[in-house]
Amino acid sequence: MSVVGTVDKLERGFAIVTMERQDMCGECHACELMGETKKCTLKCVNSCHSKIGDKVEVDVAKASFLKATLIMYGLPLLGLLLGIGMGYFISELASLVLGIICMGLIYAGVKWGDKKNKYNKMLPAAVRVLK
Repeated sequence: MSVVGTVDKLERGFAIVTMERQDMCGECHACELMGETKKCTLKCVNSCHSKIGDKVEVDVAKASFLKATLIMYGLPLLGLLLGIGMGYFISELASLVLGIICMGLIYAGVKWGDKKNKYNKMLPAAVRVLK
């Protein structure tokens, strides 16, 4: 799936691209929570060597997008549920605390993997500069 956006920033081989909200977003509306209505920002592999201000075609592989969503949201949710389940046998307060701790640990692991560029193969790619 390809979408068009504008390069706002460049970071070590990556382009930060802002684009209008797409049909693939469905009813997410997460961009509206960030204060920007109908705009979203993607970190993309800059394979077309674009510059700031260029309009680029961004290729978003659906399978990679789903995997990235699962890693970013599914794993911390699993940690939350696991912690709640472990604390269930102790007390309600322990359930809450363990749930938050497990979710935080898994989220920290995901962020660590992102800093170590372990998920770069799942990133969308800016494939072509548009005239």
